[in-house]
Amino acid sequence: MQKTIKYPIGIQTFSEIIGGGYLYVDKTAEVYKLANNSKYVFLSRPRRFGKSLLLSTLQSYFEGKKELFEGLAICEHESEWDMHPVLRFDLSAASYEHPRVLENKICSYLEDYEKIYGGSDSPEIGDRFRRLITAAHMQHGNKVVVLIDEYDKPLLDTLHDTSLNDTMRSRLRGFYSVLKECDEHIRFAMLTGVTKFAKVSVFSGLNNLKDISLLPEYNDICGITELEFHKNFQASLINFSQANGITEIEAADAFKSYYDGYHFARKGADIYNPFSTLNAFADNELGGYWFASGSPSYLIKLIECNNYTLGKLEGSLRTKEELSDLTDTSLDIVPLLYQSGYLTIKGYEEMTESYILGFPNKEVSNGFWRSLANHFFRPSANASEFSLQNFIRDLALGDADEFMIRMKSLFALLGSESESQKEVHFQNILTIFINMLGFKATTEVHSSQGRSDVEIQTPQFVYILELKVGKSAEEAIAQIHDKGYADKYGADPREKILIGINLSPKTRTVSDWKIDRVK
Repeated sequence: MQKTIKYPIGIQTFSEIIGGGYLYVDKTAEVYKLANNSKYVFLSRPRRFGKSLLLSTLQSYFEGKKELFEGLAICEHESEWDMHPVLRFDLSAASYEHPRVLENKICSYLEDYEKIYGGSDSPEIGDRFRRLITAAHMQHGNKVVVLIDEYDKPLLDTLHDTSLNDTMRSRLRGFYSVLKECDEHIRFAMLTGVTKFAKVSVFSGLNNLKDISLLPEYNDICGITELEFHKNFQASLINFSQANGITEIEAADAFKSYYDGYHFARKGADIYNPFSTLNAFADNELGGYWFASGSPSYLIKLIECNNYTLGKLEGSLRTKEELSDLTDTSLDIVPLLYQSGYLTIKGYEEMTESYILGFPNKEVSNGFWRSLANHFFRPSANASEFSLQNFIRDLALGDADEFMIRMKSLFALLGSESESQKEVHFQNILTIFINMLGFKATTEVHSSQGRSDVEIQTPQFVYILELKVGKSAEEAIAQIHDKGYADKYGADPREKILIGINLSPKTRTVSDWKIDRVK
């Protein structure tokens, strides 16, 4: 007999979750600490990771709704329950294709709050915001709380359009700078988003903003820790195991491999993706729920416009400063991938004081490569025409010739007229495709004498590929031998398959190839 559990799927309002008897992972101790130890706060977390629920909880706390918190951890700390006027803005639910969309969005909030507290009919949103904060403080008596959710949505929507992005940045900077000007009227202010931008920062006028995104003490303020998972979802694990005919241990292991593995600090507990975890328990089925909830369209636009080397994402090293601030996304996509949730912190390198990054779990790794493949392998070049199982079989069995014949046919349909750096383009296409098949593909792999273009690893084989444009397959295979790219696998029992590939600049596909095998 399965126990009925109400999961708050899509519900981001604290009062509705508590009042409706939905399952709630208690984060109120962190809420109290945050609200009483800081005044101006910024938090970056991936989409659908609980930022909106966190702000809703803060709103209920600052509005003094004590009855909602009965039995929760915050009651051990709070006794006053002072009431404050709360101004909350959410910029997520809009597509910012024009500056007026941003102004209309902000103005709609200002109009609603002005009906309550008064304010100004000024045409300038910054001036209206300033007068609103002052009026709310004067009318209520207690200082104002300002909560801004998904502050960066207008910036993410316009990353591919420099001029429009600059305009959005300028208008947001003028709006947010009001917070510093109104310091005497503000009790607490918090902004959340996916990213933090440094270039011509929207926060340049708010230099007292505390970024808690990488602080160990707030690592688990959003998401579900391992301890919270087993404390809150024991009945859910029983339901899931019964529905799928597996043991509870097997169910827990499956959830861990699919949805755990996030870290948002140098030290701290593993974090489960809350959105996918709740959906999987509600459906009693594992799936790519987080990916299905939103396509990474802005990432795809950036990848199309820039020559990133996608095979070097796993194991990337970045400093705290590089991960905290986005500067020029045309040169480095890794910080954006981290802040967006596609990469996470896997370790720390003391020598360089850098974070080691990687994919957090199966859901993200599988979804990331499939998402790119669905975009770059368009219907006219759909890989299913060649049977993905045949590609997998070729690689698994070491049939390199058959694999290259299929790849030549596939590349012939892709086209790359706009690609100025052909080797990078083909490296990325191979990386996307091989990872989509379920094998590990990396690019620009270092050896003692150079870097191989692409390496593919299967349980039985190591493939080392060298790409040349408008030269010859013989030159490519000779480079693999001359540079000793396979030497580092000398103690590896797997067979090494070396493939030199020549790419034709005229036909924009594979011209010829040469294969050598090394035991």
